[in-house]
Amino acid sequence: MIVGGTGNHAQMLGAALQGLEAQRQAAEHNIANVETAGYLARRVSFEDSLRSAIAANDVSQTRITTSFSHAPARLDGSNVELEDEVTSLELNSLQQQLVTTALNQHYMRVRTALGG
Repeated sequence: MIVGGTGNHAQMLGAALQGLEAQRQAAEHNIANVETAGYLARRVSFEDSLRSAIAANDVSQTRITTSFSHAPARLDGSNVELEDEVTSLELNSLQQQLVTTALNQHYMRVRTALGG
């Protein structure tokens, strides 16, 4: 997770939240389809793109991509592992809390700077 860097902090943190939200939704879809024969788990990637966008000082370049997992499939053709998805959701929740806290602190500093 990236929580530092140059550029507009609010935009950077907003992009991180969008990526984390996409990851959360993918994990929820994976869990909902854990018993669906032939279902391939979805994986969302945005961290490398966000890192590059921050380095280029243009967070608008951040791309969120979704792909199918290449993990081995079970006999029914599905490759969703419930334990992995639950762990992913727990980690995602902690990351969203961290980014939300950083965003709230950013806006508190802005409000203080404006005399509010």
